[in-house]
Amino acid sequence: MKTNFFAKIGLTLLLLIITNFTFLYSNAHISTQAHQNAISMVVHGTNDSFFSAGQDGFVIKWTSDGLGEHYQLTELEIRLIAVHPNGNDIAVYETDGYSVHRVSVWNWNTLSRKFVKTFTNSVTELSFTAKGTLLSVGTATVNGAVYLNPSSGRTVSKIKESTGIVNMIHSSPTEKTSLMYSPAGHISYYNMSTGTRKERFQTEQQLEQVMMFNNNLFLAGVKNNSIYVIDALSGKTNAVISARSPILFQDYNDTTLYYMDFDGRNHTLKAINATQNQQGIITVNNPTTIKTVSGPTLRNPVVSVAKKGDTLVLGTKGGDIYTTNISSSATTESLLPLTDNMYERILDILAIEEDFYCLSPDTLFRTSFDTGMVENITTNNGYTNINSYGNKIILWEQGTKRTVSLLDLETRTTSVLFTPTNMIQTIRPFGEKLIYIEGNTKVNMFDMQTKQITELYTGTGLQDAILYKDSQLFVAKSASSNPRSPLISVDTITKETVMLPVNGNVAFSLCYDNTNNNNVIYGIQVTSSSDSSTTAIFAYYPERKTVSTLKTISAEDTEAFMTMYNTTLYSNIGKNQVLSYETKTRKQQQLNRSASLPLKIARTKNRGAVLNRDGSISWYDASSGKYRADWYMTTDGMWFEF
Repeated sequence: MKTNFFAKIGLTLLLLIITNFTFLYSNAHISTQAHQNAISMVVHGTNDSFFSAGQDGFVIKWTSDGLGEHYQLTELEIRLIAVHPNGNDIAVYETDGYSVHRVSVWNWNTLSRKFVKTFTNSVTELSFTAKGTLLSVGTATVNGAVYLNPSSGRTVSKIKESTGIVNMIHSSPTEKTSLMYSPAGHISYYNMSTGTRKERFQTEQQLEQVMMFNNNLFLAGVKNNSIYVIDALSGKTNAVISARSPILFQDYNDTTLYYMDFDGRNHTLKAINATQNQQGIITVNNPTTIKTVSGPTLRNPVVSVAKKGDTLVLGTKGGDIYTTNISSSATTESLLPLTDNMYERILDILAIEEDFYCLSPDTLFRTSFDTGMVENITTNNGYTNINSYGNKIILWEQGTKRTVSLLDLETRTTSVLFTPTNMIQTIRPFGEKLIYIEGNTKVNMFDMQTKQITELYTGTGLQDAILYKDSQLFVAKSASSNPRSPLISVDTITKETVMLPVNGNVAFSLCYDNTNNNNVIYGIQVTSSSDSSTTAIFAYYPERKTVSTLKTISAEDTEAFMTMYNTTLYSNIGKNQVLSYETKTRKQQQLNRSASLPLKIARTKNRGAVLNRDGSISWYDASSGKYRADWYMTTDGMWFEF
């Protein structure tokens, strides 16, 4: 089946016009596409806008016209997001959930990062002070609260004592006082002018979703499917309200606390009113039900809600965004979806001659930027990766023991090559041999002619391997395993292993340049310590047994790729853009990125195609590196161009 991508509906043209005029000098795109993974947080901005952030590393700004401005800030999960009072700057906390904890501030209008700051422990709170003078960061350390200059990231000394772990920091409207809640069970007030603590009250421990409401008279939080309403001026618990998986939310000026209650089928919107009379008597009324809403399901429940005036925006575990209002209803109301899944995700891409082959969850198809045509080759039966082998394609699934298959493009028939005994990590064709790594512990060779498998090397922490001149194997690995070098050479006949003079903690993503008998091995190495981290592209010369460094960045990037086309190296070292490096002239060029971060590049004589993390394709002129367009495959098999 062949489809021409120029056959677009009117909405496509409208969105394209909006995109070109709104983001003429940036690479965000506008659509109603949902997040690819769970939404972490939804917050309201200014002028009726909302921001959503998710595990896919995207931030989306939802405007009053129902469209979302998409931009991927990181390859990691964004767990927290805060909007500056100016409505333009946003702060995000990104993490791998283990060792990487980064806070950064971005100018959304220019899609530029103002600064990034790394923390050694998880971040528990992120918010701007009322006027935006400071960025408040809560950390899971005894030092607790940290204040940063929101423009430079410089640490600002404000509190003279260790606050302990805090998961809520709330500034007064004048920014002269800061209130903090600690899961250890206390509420503390600090004088921001002197840095001294004014008051501390004992209160309930281990509260989550902590927030202030009703002119900061009350503090609310969630624990064990109960909502606690607490007097913020004494720490006394005024009420404990049973709720099912409650999600608290409110607008800045609300006197009422709102929450969503979920019974496994429908979500119920409820409100809690707490007041204090002139005699100091506090009254917490029983929750009132505003309405019951349907739409999100048990497998895709609401996980975050933001309120702006009468408008609610709800984010779900599946990445969808819904909207409703605060008005009451006697009947179950269907939520209005803002998002839909318009696009099919491209899983992998490769180039054969002047054609590009793309693997989607359903199909392997051939395409070309110059014709815009889509030709389905075969159905994809669950594979995630493709490699070229002459005019044939190797199909495999990373991280599984699934059978590796070979697709003949002429007959369009598929045959079995072999079944790995352990989870397969990489496959690299070298002539009539396939070099592949199983379970990060074994390098095997599959002979395409004899169909025989030969074990070439066993170890731990293996990352990549390439075959050099048929009998020499170069293995990239962790330096923490024996032999203690990130790059080693193995004689495939004698099994002699030699440590090579490459430094760093780990090496990966190897390339081999044999044009004009250059015989150079390229790779990426990462060096990390408690003080600093660097990532570098290196060149190893087997004949001279020497190493040189081509490019270094002052950051750790263990997922960078590197690909070689003739004498040009391509890498996304630094994560944000693809670097083109001509090894003969040493000329470097950065390819403009799209709304999503680059994941892989495929190249022909005339075109370059970058596969992005959201499954889109960015097209470039091969010789000049000029950006041409972003393509998304729609669910009905048509290209959608930005």
